[in-house]
Amino acid sequence: MTELKLGVDVGGTFTDVVGINGAGEVFFAKTPSTPQDQSIGVLNGIRILLEQMGAPADSVTSVAHGTTVATNTLLERNGAVTALITTEGFRDVLHIGRQSRPELYDLHARKPEPLIPRRLRLEAKERTLHNGSLLVQLDVEDLKRKVKELIAAHVESIAVCFLHSYANPENEQRALEGIREIAPDFPVSVSSEILPEFREFERMNTTVLNAYVQPRMQHYVSQLRGRLDENDICAPLTIMQSSGGMMTDQVSASRSVNTLLSGPAGGALAAEFLARITPYRNIITGDLGGTSFDVAVVQNGKVGITGEGVIEGFPVKFPHIDITTIGAGGGSVAWLDAGGALRVGPRSAGAVPGPVCYSKGGEEPAVTDAHAVLGRVGGELLGGAMKLDIPAARRAIEDRLANALHMTVEEAAEGILRVANANMVRAIRVMTVEKGIDPRKFVLMPYGGAGALHAVDLARALDIPTVVIPVAPGNFSAFGLLVAPIRYDEACTYHKHQRDVDLDKMEALFRALEETAREEMERDHVRREEVDFQRKVDIRYFGQAYELTVEVGDQPVDRTVWQQLVEEFSRRHQQSYGFRKDDDPVEIVSLRLSVVGKTDHTALYAKSRPGTGSAEPVQIRPAYFSGKWMQTGIFDRARLKANDRFTGPAIVAEHGATSVIGPGDQAWVDEYRNIIVTIAGREAYRTAVASAE
Repeated sequence: MTELKLGVDVGGTFTDVVGINGAGEVFFAKTPSTPQDQSIGVLNGIRILLEQMGAPADSVTSVAHGTTVATNTLLERNGAVTALITTEGFRDVLHIGRQSRPELYDLHARKPEPLIPRRLRLEAKERTLHNGSLLVQLDVEDLKRKVKELIAAHVESIAVCFLHSYANPENEQRALEGIREIAPDFPVSVSSEILPEFREFERMNTTVLNAYVQPRMQHYVSQLRGRLDENDICAPLTIMQSSGGMMTDQVSASRSVNTLLSGPAGGALAAEFLARITPYRNIITGDLGGTSFDVAVVQNGKVGITGEGVIEGFPVKFPHIDITTIGAGGGSVAWLDAGGALRVGPRSAGAVPGPVCYSKGGEEPAVTDAHAVLGRVGGELLGGAMKLDIPAARRAIEDRLANALHMTVEEAAEGILRVANANMVRAIRVMTVEKGIDPRKFVLMPYGGAGALHAVDLARALDIPTVVIPVAPGNFSAFGLLVAPIRYDEACTYHKHQRDVDLDKMEALFRALEETAREEMERDHVRREEVDFQRKVDIRYFGQAYELTVEVGDQPVDRTVWQQLVEEFSRRHQQSYGFRKDDDPVEIVSLRLSVVGKTDHTALYAKSRPGTGSAEPVQIRPAYFSGKWMQTGIFDRARLKANDRFTGPAIVAEHGATSVIGPGDQAWVDEYRNIIVTIAGREAYRTAVASAE
């Protein structure tokens, strides 16, 4: 029997499924998402794929899943009724936060309301000092009485976060045991397990977020597991973490906060994989789906990982792929503001009702409607499974936008794309220019159902010379799930001035973290010889408020290694902030360890047989570029072979995605069947438009 590995990525509009059999053949399926219950769409997509392959359900050996359940729970503010138990005098930390503001000069900036109202934030009689010594031992009986009151008040989840528990978790563990005595199965999130690091505000926020989304995530994972079993798919289920690693479904149900950025992580990992097997080591990724545009950067073959971030206004601390997200996608609604200016997004038509051309009840024109009106997409999607109502899209743009703007329908549609592109260019600049990265030295890799529709315009605006369109860009994030390893991240606080650093102590702490990580891997049936450890240290100049994470390597920490760490930190500081302070002492803040299961996926991306070198379009029809209808070659992606070449304007159609090649752009197909587009400069582009018939 052929073994089949599945990757399933749930987006706001479509659910993507990728299957790889034992021979390395890749199969794709795409189906509308079911926001009311994501597991329905997941099973629909798996069934479609199995039917296409003629494979039985019991041939599936693993299911890797990227989900937006936790993210949507936070975005929609429909998480569990959550309570917080914290140290006496610290119940208002969630309100007080920090002095810094995200927009320094915005006098109207507002922080989001805490997820837990003040009446559900209770104080416990306990106190741990910063050095880990217990000043006041927890009054367990008092805590149990308060927990009973919370449960009687219909609280659904509890977060426990005591001061300095990162230095000594004893009181938090006593609290957990006390809660378990009176409510064995009640969802409880303990900060010393979720985030054993200093900074009480971020630690409390992260723990509260975990408690807030955990019951919903737990329910979803249980529901999905049940649906898989009912359909004779008894294979292990793993969930994508925000850090780009996989974890088992049981672990994801307890560490739900680690899935908050699960959705966009898969595509970034797939791009990192391509960076290893192609010449393109520096990649800017653009994941454009129905509702959002996600940007990440692969630099020197590695995707960026950060330990801190802000999600929906809430500061968090956990390892996650460095991604910026804006509300822009194929479903983004075009509208006129109070001043009559054209705006696009962030509101999206999503999967239901979707753009007008989907004929699902949508009435407001969206980005996809603009593409349909301009001939960028044909009259059908998903290989003919979805018919597009282009006349309805024209009427919507005309009635709601073009008439008010005194434009033709085509001019208004092109305006929609220009506004959407401008929003996406700003998002790319946030991840590149604002971080000292020159986008002109990178390639742009678009994916998601709509990514390749916009890629050449984005690259031209940013002077990026090359666009790399991967195979099946509409399913690329799902493919990334199949190359993601099992991964866990451990951390401990070790806050020391440079003069007080004990290298033997550092080595002992790293070894303790390694032992914990090994136990987690063995629980997931990963053998000791199949794991790699990645040691890291958080360092800052003495007196600074925030730090940079520097990789240690796999060697024991000694004086030479320490000096290398300090030098690497100063180099990184220079790159990030434009200066270094070699005469200033540094201090360590935290030690980190990532444990990653070794994987070999070299056979997952088969090479293509060479073609004739000249691709022939299957059709020629008009498409609209820069104010002009042009005869445009339509190419079938399935027929393109390595070394095939063609010149824009061109449109490449495939199941699940459409790629647009602009006038004057040169495209060819590499040995892995990626489409490589050399972007025409602005002058060459204008010349190509002017000379087109």
